[in-house]
Amino acid sequence: MKPFSAMYFVRENKTRCFLLMVMLFLGYVAYLGGLYVSNPRDNWELPISYYDRFVQVNSVTGDAQDFELFLKEVEESGKAVAVLLGTYNAFHWNTIMGFESGYATQTFCTVESFKTYCEYMGITVDFSSLKTGSMIMSERFAQNVGLKLGDKVDKDYSENIYREFTLDALTKEDGYMQYFITDEEDIAYSALLVGRNGTQGEELYRLAEQLKQNHEIYVHDNFGSDIDSQFETFNMIYMFIIVLVAVIMAVTVNAAFIGMYQRRNFEFAVYRAIGISKKRIIGKIVKELICMDAAALGVGGGVFFLALYLFNNLVLYPVGKYLRYFHPTALFGFVLCNLAVLLPLMVTRSRQMLKADICEY
Repeated sequence: MKPFSAMYFVRENKTRCFLLMVMLFLGYVAYLGGLYVSNPRDNWELPISYYDRFVQVNSVTGDAQDFELFLKEVEESGKAVAVLLGTYNAFHWNTIMGFESGYATQTFCTVESFKTYCEYMGITVDFSSLKTGSMIMSERFAQNVGLKLGDKVDKDYSENIYREFTLDALTKEDGYMQYFITDEEDIAYSALLVGRNGTQGEELYRLAEQLKQNHEIYVHDNFGSDIDSQFETFNMIYMFIIVLVAVIMAVTVNAAFIGMYQRRNFEFAVYRAIGISKKRIIGKIVKELICMDAAALGVGGGVFFLALYLFNNLVLYPVGKYLRYFHPTALFGFVLCNLAVLLPLMVTRSRQMLKADICEY
């Protein structure tokens, strides 16, 4: 291997380079922090995706006649079906950060209404045991709160439960969702408008806004934006911490590399004495640093994601929690920390080695 090769130095100084690579690997701590901070918002991905496919409406005055007339016009439009909702019931799930979050829930007046909803949303459920007083949850939600089929909840379980419910079915939905079935008389003057013939999203909202003009009806909107605003503070705190961590890593790793390159003054003094250009010397230093960084990130990434996989499957999934493997916020923090270390290293070590003078030896 040629002495001017980037790998030559790494091969000849394995132990020292390994320790420095471990320091570069610490950038994955920033990545893990990003996954951790973004997790509470990730928990809402499923409900938010659902709110893009239906529209929830409420009677503002509770006028039964006006509400029924509005629902009739929805049916006559041929673009949507109205699914009646009952009195609101809900309880929280537990987040990985230790606080409770929620509510992702719907309460239906009849089993048939719930069937209509499931057919539209593509949710598979065993309806054979469902009845008035049934509760249905995603498997992850049930694991998260420690409930099993046949378990009962009532007002003592949560202040937002208004009667006794039995967990009669579980869904395979990839997230936290729960549903309740009450009595036909328990109409809350609220409904979900689910589209027909591909009607959804903005088209469905426009239909609801158009039909509500002659009625006292409120159309729910901006659900995703509301959720984002609630977790905006988390992102701001993370960004502040990441900048601080990036500065600390840059100073610490740079100090460690100073010692390593000081021992190489004679080497680079010889390069300069025999006429090696500054451009080639800088190129050698840059390639060495990139080589060590790539090895640290490659091998470290394999170790990190294997550990995350095992942590998810052995620790988090059994209790209905999880960490995603990727999030843009986590990637941003990781890249910022890595560049904050790598770029100053390239500049400072290049300047240091270009000052090496053979006359000093």
